[in-house]
Amino acid sequence: MLKKIFYFFLLFLAFNRANAQDVQCYDGLAISQKLKMIREADQEIRAKLIKEMATKNPEAMKKVALEMKTSDRQNQLYIASLLDQCGWPKGLSAIENNTIFLVIDHADTAYMSKYFPVLKKQADMGIVAKSDLATLQDRMLLRSGKKQVFGTQTIKNGQVVTVWPIENPDGLDNRRNQMGLTPMNEYIELLKKNYQSEVIWDKDLPIEAAQEKMRKKN
Repeated sequence: MLKKIFYFFLLFLAFNRANAQDVQCYDGLAISQKLKMIREADQEIRAKLIKEMATKNPEAMKKVALEMKTSDRQNQLYIASLLDQCGWPKGLSAIENNTIFLVIDHADTAYMSKYFPVLKKQADMGIVAKSDLATLQDRMLLRSGKKQVFGTQTIKNGQVVTVWPIENPDGLDNRRNQMGLTPMNEYIELLKKNYQSEVIWDKDLPIEAAQEKMRKKN
């Protein structure tokens, strides 16, 4: 039994080594170039998915969604190696710092939770935009079945976009302002324009009702 456990432990280590990526922590140019490639891959595959969604072809959308998952996973492996081996790189541009955020934001909940404190530290120092931190915090709360704090998260069902329930709506614009976000009414107008859809913000929407809309979406 012990031999079997030891064998699986060795397989686990080998798997992690195979998936880990070596990063040259002091090669700023290489890191910047890699982050540029990651951002291009992240944005291109999402643009491709949006294009396929317009065709309403489920097979085509499924294919692109799988491609996006694979692309995201590769990006996440690099960013995890970068942060674990080097910490948050110094001297990055605003776009490069935002690229690291994007990779974390497009990951699963466990990945988000692991790197949220790292992102928060950078936001507190003014290196990462506070709006990025607010977005990640809200997304984590949504996935945990809780009310969001800053009103950044929505659910889209057909031609209707619903704002995920928000804690203390009366103090929302003050909180948004502190995080560098526009007032909620302006954000809703932007959502209408971007989605070309009706946007509903029901301040009394229960979490259970929002979760039901999420299930219908999926």
